[in-house]
Amino acid sequence: MKNTVTRLRSARQIQSGFSLLETVGVVAIASTLTASALPHFAQLPTEARVAVVKTMESAVFTASRMAHMACAVRSTCSMSSGSSAVVASGSEIHLYRGYPQGGDVAGIENALDYSGFTAVRLDGRTVFQKNGAPDAAACAVSYAQPSDDGASPVIEALTTGC
Repeated sequence: MKNTVTRLRSARQIQSGFSLLETVGVVAIASTLTASALPHFAQLPTEARVAVVKTMESAVFTASRMAHMACAVRSTCSMSSGSSAVVASGSEIHLYRGYPQGGDVAGIENALDYSGFTAVRLDGRTVFQKNGAPDAAACAVSYAQPSDDGASPVIEALTTGC
């Protein structure tokens, strides 16, 4: 009886671990999963930049509307034509036709807090370019002040260069 128990124990000890066929099967499955998932994960930085740019677009829209509302409650502020200014959060915001000016450092840039973007000022327009994007000019948020009395600013997210 003692000899039979010893043989069973040694047979169990010999068969501990995985066979070569099982190991090759696991490696093959893991390789297939990795190969199919890798392209998806490679796109994550691009998708993240696009999401950040779209969030910035919303922030610019909200800051523009809030400055417009601040102008609306002041009798000295011109809502539809000309230039004026309001003070919000300790910063003077230059307005044009009741909305923050584009292309002016004291315009839309003073109306919001932003990081991770570089502001580029053009004629009546401010473009917030995403830092670290492959093509920053095409991974940006563009803000153009109103072009007509009573009009709204034009805010656009550019994501083709993200």
